[in-house]
Amino acid sequence: PMNYKALGVNLGLAGMALSAAFTGAAAMASETPSWENTTVKVGTVDDFLPCSDQINQNFEGLSIDIWRRISERLKINYTIQPIPSFEQAVARAANGEFNLIASCHDITPERLQLVDFAIPYTTDGKIIASKKNKKPFATLIGKIIQNKIVVRCSILLIIITGLTAWSSSYFKKSKTTPKDKARRLTKAWTFLILNDGIDTIVGRKIFDHITVLITSLTHTLLMSAIIGTTATIIFEESVTKKTNALTNKELYQLLRQGLAVQKQTANEQWLKKQMDNAGIIEDAETTPIYASNKQDLMELIHGKSNQKPKHFVENITTYKTFLEHSSSTANFELSYQTPSKTPQAFIFGSQTKEDLKKAINIEISILNRSGLTEQIEQDWND
Repeated sequence: PMNYKALGVNLGLAGMALSAAFTGAAAMASETPSWENTTVKVGTVDDFLPCSDQINQNFEGLSIDIWRRISERLKINYTIQPIPSFEQAVARAANGEFNLIASCHDITPERLQLVDFAIPYTTDGKIIASKKNKKPFATLIGKIIQNKIVVRCSILLIIITGLTAWSSSYFKKSKTTPKDKARRLTKAWTFLILNDGIDTIVGRKIFDHITVLITSLTHTLLMSAIIGTTATIIFEESVTKKTNALTNKELYQLLRQGLAVQKQTANEQWLKKQMDNAGIIEDAETTPIYASNKQDLMELIHGKSNQKPKHFVENITTYKTFLEHSSSTANFELSYQTPSKTPQAFIFGSQTKEDLKKAINIEISILNRSGLTEQIEQDWND
């Protein structure tokens, strides 16, 4: 027989559970976001296009465009203030002065010890740009002549062909004046170096044929090494090198020639790390030329300062804009570039509520997956 009592108890419990579920869902649906009745304080690094900048009291840049889309979707009321440098932005976010920093901040271990980052929405890398050489051909010839492989192979080729020419019957059997013998030696030597017209100097002896054959084979090997090395030097002149291929000697030379970098940026941290890895200690010759801000760096590059650096460190995404603003596009070219890119993201202030952090991260994720962040960045880079 059916146990109506047990059935009634079970139905009662199910009803209570269902009621509790609906009540909880309704409570969650009616929860007010922490930012609804407040004004979110947003900071952004000034003078850092295409990322962020304040122009005529208006804020522009790819990070600003992304933030505006997020704030519109989440209906966030906010104020926005410029901050002079990236390091100041990190410090002020850590102190709780801002709820959010909307800029292109590299996510680094040092910064993660101070602040929380949103999920990345872009990436960046470092470059070293150098002044264009006004005498590229002369410099190229100098590099070829100074190359050890080219020098050694050339010397060896001259010695081997010279000995072969001196020992040939064409030279030894000549019973003419010393002047004519010198001419015959020079002629034989020239033919062997050019590896052409050798049949005119080969005698009937087997020894002549063997020595000329060995010399020709050696000539082919040495010339292959010389031509291959020269081609590599020419190719490397037109290709941007990777920073992980930057030797200690090359970095030392860049510093001695004048390497500029902006203070309180990830670029400065990156350069110092490169110097530490190379064992280079700052002194009168190797201290980088520090710029206090972006404008100061532009003046250095443009030659408006007493110090005139030949190289500078910048971000991949901003160096073109930087050169345009400093009217130096025609004077500099890329010489080194990082092989990998560093994720960049917004920074959350220490007093930012967790639900706001989560909501912003969700919106960034939606923008990333839709390809909109990439499109906004492309528009700014173009």
